[in-house]
Amino acid sequence: MALQTEIIETSPYQLWLPNGHKLTTRTSVSIEDLTDEPMIMLRIDEIEEATRKLLSAFGARPRVAFRTRSVEAVRSLVATGAGIALLPEMVYRRWSLEGDRIVSRDVSGSLPVVQVGTVWRKGAPPSRITREFIMTAQAHKNNK
Repeated sequence: MALQTEIIETSPYQLWLPNGHKLTTRTSVSIEDLTDEPMIMLRIDEIEEATRKLLSAFGARPRVAFRTRSVEAVRSLVATGAGIALLPEMVYRRWSLEGDRIVSRDVSGSLPVVQVGTVWRKGAPPSRITREFIMTAQAHKNNK
């Protein structure tokens, strides 16, 4: 109640798959489709915990193949077929550093989204730097 927020970006979770994976033929995938798949877990900013909670809310337990703190390592591992990943759309790129294709799919169900924003004390105007940050972030978002 004591804080004012400005949401800059909202990013839904997506499923990352190697090119040619059996689930790439679908436009939307259910959580149940992921239960037997090896998962690559990203271990930064509470993403792994959020992903586990997300899956467990749907009664699924991830079969973890690898854990890493590197988004680039996740991309490489997914692209080479070592596993799949469930991550926010904002970190998705179509190619690994090695040039291998990564395919994303929507995950059906009522999944939460990741919100990125800024916060300041309610009743106080945001600082000049905060206002400039918000304007720059919104301009970048509009230019995507």
